[in-house]
Amino acid sequence: MAPESDGRAPTQKQAADRLKVSEPSLSRYLSAVYLPGIAIAKALLADAGGAEKAGITEAKLEELHSVAAFARQCDECVELRSEATVLQQQVGERVAEASAIRSELDSIRTELDSTRKETAILRKESVTLREESVTLRKENTAMRKETATLQEETATLRKENTALQEETANLKHGVQALKHGVQALKAREGRALKSTARRAIRAGQRSRQTARRDAAQLPVPPRRGDRQLSNPEKRAALSVALQAGALQNGGRQDRALSLLRHSAEVLSPAETATLMFVLRESQLDDLAGTLIHIYGRDNSDPDIMQAAARLHQHGAPDDAAALLQAALSTRTGRP
Repeated sequence: MAPESDGRAPTQKQAADRLKVSEPSLSRYLSAVYLPGIAIAKALLADAGGAEKAGITEAKLEELHSVAAFARQCDECVELRSEATVLQQQVGERVAEASAIRSELDSIRTELDSTRKETAILRKESVTLREESVTLRKENTAMRKETATLQEETATLRKENTALQEETANLKHGVQALKHGVQALKAREGRALKSTARRAIRAGQRSRQTARRDAAQLPVPPRRGDRQLSNPEKRAALSVALQAGALQNGGRQDRALSLLRHSAEVLSPAETATLMFVLRESQLDDLAGTLIHIYGRDNSDPDIMQAAARLHQHGAPDDAAALLQAALSTRTGRP
């Protein structure tokens, strides 16, 4: 055969492609298993360059091919007889197989009938499923539209949420500022309450000093339950009590308690006892009980004993006992 374009001899695959046969067929021709047809032989002659290059004419090629074909047929006769015997045996086997196949075919026909019935049922179910599919598609379309709407609403809500977060942050800053303002107001209020208590105490002190200069206290024989008070001491107590009562009646319970707490820090034990007694007389029992608890908790034992003694002199033994009990509970940790 003529070489390839690169000058190399063709491979078996290339030769099969050029002769327009399969590679396995070419392999069987080369190994003399099969005799190629005359058309393939002529194609090979033409590829080799014709009679001039191959050294054989097309007529001679046809003659040689005929001789080879005849010889091939004679050699194949014996083979054909053997194959015929084998085929006869195989025919008997095939008849038996055919009988078995017929039985299987009958069984298959029965199964086929059953399958046809099942197919009919399945077709009906298929129609139903198609209808359901159409319904589901419609629902899916509606849900997609609803999802798109929800997504738009979500985007809007996110924007609103962002705005609310910013507003909340601003409010927190404002609340923090208000807290600082409230703390400052409380501090000023505490200072004002202390100032009020001090003014009341100074007024009482000035009254006592005036009373000492002008005259002595009326001679009253001491007796249990003596409720006679010095005017300056009572005026100081009345001033604080009136302010505390006004704050409580005005709904300012916290300020009333702050006033009592600051007063207890600056008043003497006797003055504090007088304030407790005046609160009782003014029917401000809650404030009186709170002052007794605060004084018994926060003051020293000598001050508490003096205040309790003065309460006895005022005829308030129950409050004196309550004051001592408050002090005792604070020291021992019992309620």
